[in-house]
Amino acid sequence: MRIASRGRVRSAAAKPLNPDDALTESAKQVVRASVNAEFRTDPLFTADLSRLLSTASSIVKRHGPLIEDAAAAELERANLIVKRHVPVPITRAALAMVDSRDYPEFAEQEFSFDENDIVDHVDIDILAIDETNGWAAAVSVKRGGGLTEPRKRKNNERCLRAVELILASRLRQQGYHRIETAVVAVLDYLGQSGFSEDLTITGDAIDGFFDLSVVAAIDRMTASLSRAFDHETRRLLEPILLSLRSETPQDDGLDVADKLSPRGRRGRRRVSPAGEVLNPLPRVSAPSIVRRQSAVV
Repeated sequence: MRIASRGRVRSAAAKPLNPDDALTESAKQVVRASVNAEFRTDPLFTADLSRLLSTASSIVKRHGPLIEDAAAAELERANLIVKRHVPVPITRAALAMVDSRDYPEFAEQEFSFDENDIVDHVDIDILAIDETNGWAAAVSVKRGGGLTEPRKRKNNERCLRAVELILASRLRQQGYHRIETAVVAVLDYLGQSGFSEDLTITGDAIDGFFDLSVVAAIDRMTASLSRAFDHETRRLLEPILLSLRSETPQDDGLDVADKLSPRGRRGRRRVSPAGEVLNPLPRVSAPSIVRRQSAVV
């Protein structure tokens, strides 16, 4: 990644539209859709608990696309041209360079895009074009709550690096004649996707990459989603809590000492390879037994 060329000059004019209202409504719709969805009951849990867990999992999955929506809305508000889920072509020559030993030396060079050399396409989550400043970025958006599967991660990195080599040339051929610099990045909101450090932007680095307050926009959307889910969580928890209150402990025939003793460990002794007992059971002497019986009488 051309780290030195990430920055751009902020556009003088910005659209007066505030995307927060639309994102808040989208967050509410996501929660409603998850709450109303049909889920198969997990046999490990009661029906009510299974429903709560499935709903939470569904909302987590839907959070990722909302992160992308929030970032794209902020870029559009700053008068950038924003394209979503664009199939960007990759040339054979670009992939060969990424796979070669010479790639570190040529990683910051621009390669000419050849229409006749296309070997594959990669789906780019956000393609942001700033014609005013001659800058463009192809961004893969990750929620980042956990590691991306290694094979998928490596393939994604390889494709992104190939795109970076030819993106500026490709955009100029498409009519964006003022584009001089094009970069790629993985926007990792929670920072746990596991992508290479030179490709990843997370935390404050996201704002620095775009020279815009993108993280704040994502945080506001996330807070709206959290509030909407909190409201539904109370309702989903009611039958679970009611069920727990109605359950009464059953007498299993064990006394207090038995219940406090660790299961499966009583009477066991570990023996060293030499045959020495490591934790011998305590031996009770006869006099002590007599004393106990006397006390009971």
